[in-house]
Amino acid sequence: MKINFVALSLALLLSACGPNYVYQHKTTFSNDTWTYQEVQQHTVEIKDLKHLYNLIIGVKHSPDFAFQNLYVKIKTIFPKGESREQIVSLNLSDGSGTWFGSCSGQTCSLDIPIQQNAIFETPGKYQFIIEQYMRTEKVTGVKGLSFKVEKTNELVENAKKK
Repeated sequence: MKINFVALSLALLLSACGPNYVYQHKTTFSNDTWTYQEVQQHTVEIKDLKHLYNLIIGVKHSPDFAFQNLYVKIKTIFPKGESREQIVSLNLSDGSGTWFGSCSGQTCSLDIPIQQNAIFETPGKYQFIIEQYMRTEKVTGVKGLSFKVEKTNELVENAKKK
């Protein structure tokens, strides 16, 4: 009985230390190729407006990926229907060809914060549409993409005071 209590307490403590994702989704691309047609759409319902959020894109790619970065176009559609688009360069390596993140075997993985400490001002469903935006229709060497929305412990009211 005492051992079960200790194990349960330890499990709860360890789970409280990890990220608090309110949304996460992973996509893998067949033949390790991401095409223009493979648009990633994510709908995230935000209810808690008191906390800040981090938006993260995870990239899994081959160590033979031919580029230093991966360009994506991100369109955000807000609950009231207005939208915003931006082009983002996801830097995967430094100028000398050393990959950021971790590489093991034939896969390199990297989580890239695309917006930290984001404030959601309206509750509701937000859509995030992520498109491959390179100069070629097919980008070989991209194995997968993930999108995560992490609720932080930081409160909006504290951030506004800084």
